[in-house]
Amino acid sequence: MGIVEEFCKRFCIKDSEKFLELFSDDALYVDSLYGKYTGKDQIKAFHERCHKEAKNYKFIPKNIIFSEEKAAFEWEISFELLTPFGKGKKVKAEGASFMEIEDGKIKAYREYSDSIFILLSGNVPEEKIIKFYRKKYRSVLHQTALNHLDGKQGL
Repeated sequence: MGIVEEFCKRFCIKDSEKFLELFSDDALYVDSLYGKYTGKDQIKAFHERCHKEAKNYKFIPKNIIFSEEKAAFEWEISFELLTPFGKGKKVKAEGASFMEIEDGKIKAYREYSDSIFILLSGNVPEEKIIKFYRKKYRSVLHQTALNHLDGKQGL
């Protein structure tokens, strides 16, 4: 089993220590919903949060492209929510991920998915989605507004 398949398998289990074995000590993990995490402590906290908010994960990699230093793959994930607004709701999503690999460990993991679809599928209230995106893209929106005021680009 390659590192991509092992990553997907270990993500689905609650044992964060087992998941962390795949990463270098200073690894970067960028999740399309929850943001950026650096180092094993932060990645562990992220993984534990995922398993507090959902269960019954299935993470299926597809179309894997792999070399000793990099990997890219599409994926399908499904899970059952444990959150107050989505308890019991089953969510399915698709995305793509990229890994940087160093000495057989994941040095960087970046994930891309339709996060609005995932949030809506999980019955997340609209006001929470708006708040999430305002926070996530505040700097981008701020710069776009400044550029608009300076006449550099339209909204």
